[in-house]
Amino acid sequence: MICIKVGLVQFRPELFQVKRNVERALQLIENKKARLFVFPELSFTGYTFKTKKEVEEVSEIVSDKNDCGYSIQVFRDFAMKNQTNVVFGFVEKDGEKFYNSSILIKHDGRYKVYRKMHLFYEEKLFFEPGNTGFWVDEIEGVKLGLAICFDWIFPESFRTLALKGAQIIAHSTNLVMPYCQEANKIRSLENRIFIITANRWGEEKNGQKINKFTGMSQITNPQGEVIVRFPKRGDLVEIVDVDPSEALKKSINDYNDLFEDRRVDFYCC
Repeated sequence: MICIKVGLVQFRPELFQVKRNVERALQLIENKKARLFVFPELSFTGYTFKTKKEVEEVSEIVSDKNDCGYSIQVFRDFAMKNQTNVVFGFVEKDGEKFYNSSILIKHDGRYKVYRKMHLFYEEKLFFEPGNTGFWVDEIEGVKLGLAICFDWIFPESFRTLALKGAQIIAHSTNLVMPYCQEANKIRSLENRIFIITANRWGEEKNGQKINKFTGMSQITNPQGEVIVRFPKRGDLVEIVDVDPSEALKKSINDYNDLFEDRRVDFYCC
């Protein structure tokens, strides 16, 4: 058994206070040792937007030059200094368009961006639908895929990542509905993968708009078991040993394999 230490992070940002939130987040993990840290969706901006101008003010550009956004620059430095890998959600600006995105920053400073494919509720007023598609990359010899929040409700999301070889899915969330934590036990089981669901918690107000988040960040394993789940409230970090080889075993007995037994010719498109 060759395990990888993964850091599950539950975090509540202050709305629009990007620099302050980044500093708090770094303090939360500075003495923790893991090969992968996973933060929530829109980790350092907050979520409850009223206008496109608010979205633009906290947006970040992704670039190989020195003009990257603040959180990306800071966590790139952190990843390289600590020889770790980090996933977090942010508001991405690309020209005149904005995306609800997650970024994987590797220990060598390289990065890859995923743009949320399935926008939830009023996100459609502010963000473009994701156009990166679902992808899988490698860290520490482990196949990692990214997903964001509402992607979970579409079985095709995690199935696609699993078929592409993902052993672990870094699922950054701002969950407001009560279903995902239980549903992801099934998503892990039906795909035989680990899912790291890093959620935010608490209540966020912007004028008359209010969102209440469910907390209960968790990691589920390929047997559909919850191996760690946080309470509904609190900034929390836990380092968990995960054996990614468990996610390579798709057979459930001598005659059935979850992927080989698929009857794709008979499924609806």
